[in-house]
Amino acid sequence: MRELSVPGYDVWGLLGEGGMSEVWLAKHEVLATPVVIKTLRRTLRASDTQGAAARILQEARLMARVSSPRIVRALGAGQIPGDDGEGAAPTPFLVQEYVDGLDFAELDRRRRAALGVGLPLWLVCHVMREICKGLRAAHQAGVIHRDLKPSNVFGEAQSGIRLGDFGIAVARSDGAPTETAGTLPFMAPEQLRHGELGRFTDVWGAGATACDLRYGSNPFKSVGEILDPNTAPRMPPPTSPAEAYFQDVVRRMLAKDVRDRPADVLAPLSHFATLTKALEPPEPAVNRVGSCTLHFGQLEVTFATGDIARASADAIVSSANFELRMRSGVGEALRLRGGDEIERDAMAGGEQPLGTCIRTDPGALETKHVFHAVSAWNEVSCVGRAFARALILAEERGCTSIAAPALGTGAARVGVEMCANAMMTTLRWHAMLGGTRIRKVTVWLDSEAKRRIYQDIAEEVLGLRDVRHFGQTDVGLPDDEAMISPEGATFLDPHTPGR
Repeated sequence: MRELSVPGYDVWGLLGEGGMSEVWLAKHEVLATPVVIKTLRRTLRASDTQGAAARILQEARLMARVSSPRIVRALGAGQIPGDDGEGAAPTPFLVQEYVDGLDFAELDRRRRAALGVGLPLWLVCHVMREICKGLRAAHQAGVIHRDLKPSNVFGEAQSGIRLGDFGIAVARSDGAPTETAGTLPFMAPEQLRHGELGRFTDVWGAGATACDLRYGSNPFKSVGEILDPNTAPRMPPPTSPAEAYFQDVVRRMLAKDVRDRPADVLAPLSHFATLTKALEPPEPAVNRVGSCTLHFGQLEVTFATGDIARASADAIVSSANFELRMRSGVGEALRLRGGDEIERDAMAGGEQPLGTCIRTDPGALETKHVFHAVSAWNEVSCVGRAFARALILAEERGCTSIAAPALGTGAARVGVEMCANAMMTTLRWHAMLGGTRIRKVTVWLDSEAKRRIYQDIAEEVLGLRDVRHFGQTDVGLPDDEAMISPEGATFLDPHTPGR
């Protein structure tokens, strides 16, 4: 595994790579909170040392300007000195918060492939409302994002929607940018023409993102179509008044002439907020069936104690480490009962980033699949992301039932409450999106005490204890000193002093 050393942080390893950057997962040495550390790719650092440092530090400063719960927060930045003995250049870095969820490009792509359906309109409008809130905060801080697209929008089931990656963002006070930058299908005409940019540029990017989230494709197929003033955005015929309203909002956001486009995101924000209110998400009925089972709509969720290796389900989820070794905890139990070939198959692909979930054959286990969810490391929880991928993998494999442990609560030392909150919130959102084939989820705990703790959190997350379900309206406590007439009207006693 490649290594990075940043003072004050314990770096696990490389989480992913983009066109320009490398993303590392780490935790704060004192607070034990997970963070993401972003550095430029080695080739870029080597070819332009000063420019590389400037780009990373500029991104950090622009992110730090923006105060919004809808924007991924910058937590720090700096440079790691190079090794003078080898003549290595300093490594600039940006520390930002870790979002324990999937980006919407992956979520939409995999749902379409597995279930044959896209994202529901209520969710798209909710996401766009939150994006517009984040953009408005950025614009009020003088920051233009320039790179809006589904892969830069992250959904964390517990904390909501976040907009990230300010790598090519610019400050309005910096004047016109000197280079054309962005992601081609989502770039506004003025970006392609190297023209003047403004808040209206992000309005276009948000409109293209909304169209892609809803319909699974960009509204324009080529640069020529983006630049052609006579080519309208491609969208299917609307099937409802809400869909027609949505499409009208998107068309206005994608006006080729900036004079016809909303000048900022305030109007789109208002429209998406209206649609979000009108298209309330489904709230499945929640009922307790017996002492250890909940019904959440059509989904049955059971909390069991014992050996998960004896479970019978279409898929069993293993709480895996990044090496995929199955020598302790749940992994060892599955290997001992199912056979060493499960571990060999899992390790064949090499080490896996945290949040990954891969499949192997089940060996002798009473299941069709084993899903290895790389969910935690040294108190750092990626449980939400790993379990979201396990659920999508179950859909891709046509599973109707899965068995899962309390991910990360063994050697990685994630708390049972934290695990339950992450897993059950993720499950709730997965079910609410609709189209799922999964009908039964069994969570296995290794003790009755942990089962009670886990189930208690699950019942709260799934809504069994929602205050909206109390059924009795609070009209206020009775006032024993009030004087009420037989007809129910109040009156003042004329003999009371001061009345």
